Amino acid sequence: MRNEIYNRPPLSGAVSFFIQGLEVHVTGDKPLLSQMSYYFHSFFPGEKNKEAQPLRIELHSMYAPPAIPAASVQIIKGPSVTYYRNGKKAYFVSDDGSHVCLDPGTFRAAGHINRESPPDAAESLIGPCIIEALKYQGLYLLHAAALKGDGISCLVSGDGGCGKTTATLSFIREGLRYVSDDSIFLKETGDGISVSPLYKNVHLDQCLADRFPDIAGGDCLNVPQGTKMPVDLSETLPFAFIPSLKPDAIIFPKIISGEESALRPLGRTETYTRLLKQTVLAVDNDISKRQLRSLEKLVKQTCGFELSSGRDIFEDTGKLIKLMGEISCQNAGI
Repeated sequence: MRNEIYNRPPLSGAVSFFIQGLEVHVTGDKPLLSQMSYYFHSFFPGEKNKEAQPLRIELHSMYAPPAIPAASVQIIKGPSVTYYRNGKKAYFVSDDGSHVCLDPGTFRAAGHINRESPPDAAESLIGPCIIEALKYQGLYLLHAAALKGDGISCLVSGDGGCGKTTATLSFIREGLRYVSDDSIFLKETGDGISVSPLYKNVHLDQCLADRFPDIAGGDCLNVPQGTKMPVDLSETLPFAFIPSLKPDAIIFPKIISGEESALRPLGRTETYTRLLKQTVLAVDNDISKRQLRSLEKLVKQTCGFELSSGRDIFEDTGKLIKLMGEISCQNAGI
C-alpha cells in the first residue's frame, strides 16, 4: 500500500533544448525537471540538425524503481553508473536502482528515478543517455580540452587533475581561444576530424579561481571545497570561445616534481592507447566500431606529445604558450 501511495506521479511538465544540433524533449515530474533545468541548458546547443530525429525522454520519480530486464548484459562499470545492453536497448543504472533506458530504434528513452536519491542522481543518468544517443549522429565524446593558438590547434587529454583546465585558462589569459576545457565531441568531416564542445562553460575549483582571478571574476567566485563550478565567460571574454576546430596536435600532460617542463613526442600507437582511456565506447557494437575508426583518423591527422608539467608552467602561464610554439614548429617540419 505504501508504494502505491508514494509512487503516484506528481504533476508532470516538459522542457526542450538542443545539444550539438540534436533536439531533446524531456517530460516528467515537475519537481524533477525544475531541479535539472540548469543542467539541461548547460549543454552547448550547436546548429540545429534538421535531418536528426528528436530524442524524447520520459522521466518518473518513485520510491521503488522497477528492475531492468534480467537478461541485460553488463557492458561498462563506472564509478556511479553501470551500462547494460539488452538487444539494441541501452540501460544506464545507478547503485540505488534508478535507471534510464534508451531505445535507439525509436529514439526514445524512459527513466525511473529513486525519489530518495541525491539531487544530481538524475543528471548522472541522463547525461550518459544523451551522449549515447549522439553517437548515433556520428558524435563521439572524448575527455579533452580543445585550444587554438597561433599556428596550432591542439587537444589536451588526460585524467581529471592533469591540467586540461589550467591549459585552457592559460591560453585565454594570453588572448587565445578555446572550444572546451574538459569534454569534446569528435565528428568526421570531409577533410578529417573536427571537434566541438559538450559545454561552453569552463569549470573552476577554488585553486584555479585564485590563480586566475582575472578570468574567474576576482573575489566573487566562492567554490565549495572538492568541487568545480561552471563559469560562463561569454560576457567578460566574448571572443575567447569558438564552436569548433580541427586539431593537429594532442598533448597528454604529466605533472612532475621538477622545475622545468618539457615535451616528448609520442608514436601513434601510444597516442591511440592514451586516447582510448579517455573515451567511453558505445553500448552498440556497430556504433563502437565507427567510434574507434574516428579515433584512428584523429590519431593519423595529429602529432602526439607528452608534456611533463613542471613548476615553471605553474608560475608562468606564458611558458605553456612557448611550448605550443615548439609543437607548431615541429608540425611545420622546422
